Amino acid sequence: MKKIISLALLLLLIGAGLLVVPHLTAAQPARTDTTTTAKKQPKKPTAPKLTLNDLAHSKSLTYSSIIYFAIKHSKLQRWQEVSDFKLGWQVERYHRNGQNKYLVWPDQHIQDSAKNLAPNWFRFKDSQHVLYDSMIVHSFRKDQTKTASLTEIVKQINADHAAAKVRAMPQRLSIVTHK
Repeated sequence: MKKIISLALLLLLIGAGLLVVPHLTAAQPARTDTTTTAKKQPKKPTAPKLTLNDLAHSKSLTYSSIIYFAIKHSKLQRWQEVSDFKLGWQVERYHRNGQNKYLVWPDQHIQDSAKNLAPNWFRFKDSQHVLYDSMIVHSFRKDQTKTASLTEIVKQINADHAAAKVRAMPQRLSIVTHK
């Protein structure tokens, strides 16, 4: 009888051990003394909105704004040829018949030998309006044009939240003036 009681106690202890051990070995999350909260990412500093006053004080910022608008919003297909923001742009200014014409080439460092096809260009119709021009390649049709006001251009850049991008563009813009 003692053997039966001993065997029963042994089985009881083994059974209890099987029930208790899994609970003891279950992985417990590590606890720290301080509470952890999700760290808020610092807000990316936003560039101030672009203004007409900014353009009045910087030719290169004005040209950059005009180029950005042409690439993103003019719907003149050939302006996509100058859409590489990493390569930048070269603007050649020609003064003819009392008016300036601005040729826009892709690549800030473009060489004359690479200037084979007539580029896109723009000119100021008056102090507040820009006329964009885009030649249609391999066609005898009239050039495509679009007119936009500097106010419209600035509003669109700010609506696109692209002021910082446009403010960075003059770093990749070279201006060549011909007399």
